[in-house]
Amino acid sequence: MSKVWLNEKPKTVEGHTNTCQLFFEGNPVHENPISCHDNTVDIQTALRKADPRFELRLARKDKTVEGHTRSFNIKCKDEDILKDHSCHDNMITIVNSINALWAVLPPK
Repeated sequence: MSKVWLNEKPKTVEGHTNTCQLFFEGNPVHENPISCHDNTVDIQTALRKADPRFELRLARKDKTVEGHTRSFNIKCKDEDILKDHSCHDNMITIVNSINALWAVLPPK
């Protein structure tokens, strides 16, 4: 089984200095990038390990301060790739997109 999900976690305040945009096989999944923290590089690396058809592209932006209230999790073929990684609730769009694509095009 392969899936991505968010868990709730106690709020922490983080400085967001990046945006991220999800791509699948080189094509953008979302039209607009979302704000994210420097630690998103860990999500990027884990997602690449789980399924190299996905790419999470990061770009620098002016710093904003936002609260992290979720943790990001990736399981691929029953292996925990990323567990309880602090993130913002806006990552739900990425989670839903990955799960929708995996439902019809499972990781190899």
